[in-house]
Amino acid sequence: MTQKISIQERMRNKAENALDEVEFQIDKLMEEGKSSFSMYKYLEQLEYSGKVIAFMQGFTHDIKYEIVNEEGCEQLDEAYNFLTKASKARIIKKLDEIESDISKYVLEYKPVRKVRIKTPQQLVRKLPFLKQHGKYHSIDPVEIIRAKYLFTYNVASKKFTKFETYGGLSVKGSRITDYNICEEKTLTDETLLDRIVKGGNIIAKNFLDEIPRSKLKDGNDLLTKNTLLIKVIR
Repeated sequence: MTQKISIQERMRNKAENALDEVEFQIDKLMEEGKSSFSMYKYLEQLEYSGKVIAFMQGFTHDIKYEIVNEEGCEQLDEAYNFLTKASKARIIKKLDEIESDISKYVLEYKPVRKVRIKTPQQLVRKLPFLKQHGKYHSIDPVEIIRAKYLFTYNVASKKFTKFETYGGLSVKGSRITDYNICEEKTLTDETLLDRIVKGGNIIAKNFLDEIPRSKLKDGNDLLTKNTLLIKVIR
């Protein structure tokens, strides 16, 4: 039976595999005496999470220990006798930079969640509205998304509302959003709706002015099951 690898082990393996390139760059530094390698840029290119990169911390300690050789081990002296004192100092400095970059990345890394772009159908899925009231039928609510104007009529409250935007309208739950202007008047004579239903865009834009004996007020962006979606202008 194959033993299942834990998440921790998967992250460790991922980190160790990524260190192959770093070890190559360190070997190259020892051979050539200089390097333009940036550990932080390398980590940014990998785009691994901070939890994965954390498994890299301390990997240079053994290399640094061998180069410094504080205990005076003859075998280590022999292994690194091709390096001058100045070369060893440069390598140690680079190893410290690598460790510093790893720690910096782990502290600074914040996963970026990809924003799921909802379709118009998904946006209006929970929008309440009245499909039909007498001879008047609501438009498809999908048409609201990115429209410049929306006109609604609440058959219970008798409120006729105009939504206007300079960008494009949207929907969140039961509310119309992203509008710049939301105005309403009380419309008791429903037969006047024929004007906006059958008329063009100019009639629709000025329809509030045609409603008599009603004061213009700030509108309500909350739609209900009594709201007819009369018209949009795109």
